[in-house]
Amino acid sequence: MSTIETLKKDFEHYRAQADNSAFTQQRESAFVELQKLGIPTIKHEEWKYTNLKFINELHFQSSCLHTEAAKNYYTQNIVQTLKANRLVFINGSFEATLTQIEPEDAAIVITNLAAARIAHADMFSKHFGKYAIIEGQALNAMNHALMSDGAFIYVPEGKQTVYPIIITNISDASEVNVLNQPRNLIVVEKNAAATVIESFFALGNHASFCNIVNELYVGENASLEHYKLQRLQGEHYQNNYTQVFQEGNTHINQVTLTLDGKFVRNNLHFYMNGENCNTLLYGLYLLDGNQFVDNHTRVEHAKPNCFSDEKYKGILKDKSTAVFNGKIMVHLDAQKTNAYQRNQNILLSDEATVNTKPQLEIFADDVKCTHGATVGQLDEEPMFYMRSRGIPENVARKLLLNAFADDIAEKIKIPELVAILEEQIEKKI
Repeated sequence: MSTIETLKKDFEHYRAQADNSAFTQQRESAFVELQKLGIPTIKHEEWKYTNLKFINELHFQSSCLHTEAAKNYYTQNIVQTLKANRLVFINGSFEATLTQIEPEDAAIVITNLAAARIAHADMFSKHFGKYAIIEGQALNAMNHALMSDGAFIYVPEGKQTVYPIIITNISDASEVNVLNQPRNLIVVEKNAAATVIESFFALGNHASFCNIVNELYVGENASLEHYKLQRLQGEHYQNNYTQVFQEGNTHINQVTLTLDGKFVRNNLHFYMNGENCNTLLYGLYLLDGNQFVDNHTRVEHAKPNCFSDEKYKGILKDKSTAVFNGKIMVHLDAQKTNAYQRNQNILLSDEATVNTKPQLEIFADDVKCTHGATVGQLDEEPMFYMRSRGIPENVARKLLLNAFADDIAEKIKIPELVAILEEQIEKKI
């Protein structure tokens, strides 16, 4: 049975239990789109270097089952040292026993999506499905049609989070090759502020595929600190789609740390719907073995006087592979745009591979836009300098790689995340 046939069976089971609400009709439309599109192949331009054949080969099963080991794994997570609000999902299923909301953040709605659809129906209907498109996006359509559960975060006008909100997704493949499809909706209203951390982990000897979609709305004069921490050791795959819709005078700092993963595809899209938006997006990926990561970014300057700064860096070992495809689009009316994009990579072996394609698409004439990419090895001159002064080679290498990653690390305002990054650099070299 093909993956599409398996998903069709799952959807028929869902439809037999569902009502005829607008939400259900949305999901039906998404499944029709999925059937029309099928799973993308390398013949599709956007997936040219990213082969999804594993989706059919590994016969993933949708399952909310998880073992006690998943809970134990979570409690041993280093991010536990950080005081924060916490939502935990195991195989896409909400784990209420591990959820924790700090009383200082009682004014913020922090709950799971299934509960929010009922308890906060108006806000849910206003924003859900409005930003992450399904037309021409097969994996988005798959998620929309067959989503499990996820986080709903609503920061009312003028409020701000006292402590970060950590959304933890654990893929538990202890028993079968498991498919989970979380869905997160984050709404930060006018003059509000929030810090959100998404963390991804996986365990089990089988394979897992996490197909997640995030929709983020940031209202006028609001700000958002948004971090992704991906640590998927073993035979674990992830497609991560995040759509950010920002109104005027907003500030967003987004950092993606891909520290482990057999296969990771990050799709990060920003749409600036107002003037004076300030958008910062940074990423660092550390790869070894046969690991693969693809960062696809799209920043749309739709209004004048907006600024975006994008920098992604990679450190690759062994036979690992990275893809970077970043596009800055400046619309016709978006005069006075300032937009910068860089992708820089260090290869620590002759067999590591990088495919990088920074792009500009500009329809306005009064703009400042630059883009560029570099791929190379560690500079031998500073390495020789440190070795000549008695510094061991492994220490010198660590110092150089930490320096390379430093301008990404300094964008992270949470010391516990920086410590994890430094630990992974040391581990991987």
